[in-house]
Amino acid sequence: MLRWRGNVTRTLTDQELQTYENDGLLFPIRVFSPEEAAQFLSKWEAFEHSSGSVVQGKFRYKSHLLFPFVDQIMREPAILDLVEDILGPDIMVWNVNLYPKEPGDGRFISWHQDSAHWGLDNNRIVSVWVALSPATRENGCMRMIRGSHRLGTVPHIDTWDPANILTRGQTIAQPLGEETATSIVLNPGECSLHHVQMKHSSPPNHSKERRVALAVRYITPSTRQQHHDIDFATLVRGEDAHGHFMSERRPSANMEPEAITFHEKVAKSQGKIFLHGTERAGIQGLAETSSFATR
Repeated sequence: MLRWRGNVTRTLTDQELQTYENDGLLFPIRVFSPEEAAQFLSKWEAFEHSSGSVVQGKFRYKSHLLFPFVDQIMREPAILDLVEDILGPDIMVWNVNLYPKEPGDGRFISWHQDSAHWGLDNNRIVSVWVALSPATRENGCMRMIRGSHRLGTVPHIDTWDPANILTRGQTIAQPLGEETATSIVLNPGECSLHHVQMKHSSPPNHSKERRVALAVRYITPSTRQQHHDIDFATLVRGEDAHGHFMSERRPSANMEPEAITFHEKVAKSQGKIFLHGTERAGIQGLAETSSFATR
């Protein structure tokens, strides 16, 4: 079973839980007001304005180690309540990715499954994708194939396409039937939940407006990393009785020197995980790939 049915008050209804189990997807769910989403976006863009550039490269992943507002979002009780209904009372954050998609830059995310390259040993993993600006078909919202998670993890090929936002340009090798895909249209402050084996993608931003979102990857403490001896995660609810992950440092200010130093340490481990099985494995390999390059 994909969901947890503890004897507690649940946020998701039985029908919603069944939909998630059948489809591997649930949306739209409001977790922040439009005003709260605008405040988070303002903090993000205020930092970019003060630093003179957009958040780029490796700072777009494990971003909760660098920005207090990202740390705040991933700990939001409204989100954790949703995740608890699926994973149970003990919850860790394995990663947070920032996804600003600039207008007209041509970058995209190919059809893939997260389970193919994350190195985690089970499928009790939920991604919560939070929109801070509108996510529309025109500006490159996600597309997902309902029920595709039930087919397991399928073979992928590494394309190393520089226009592909994914680390390896990884792409599902077999025919998809993408004409059946659902567009995940979201308003600011709404989120979607999807399963780690969900087949999904997103096209380029063809609009004149920036599309801004972040994705939080929630796991259970019993999860293990298989691609490297060391991995990092943050406990955000319940207890960690397993100790499979190194603890993470919580930031007190945007991009403070101590946070950057710790993030670099984590990046060395993550490089070996995301690029496992390639000649690029390691932090230098990450620096050379599309999603971590400075653009």
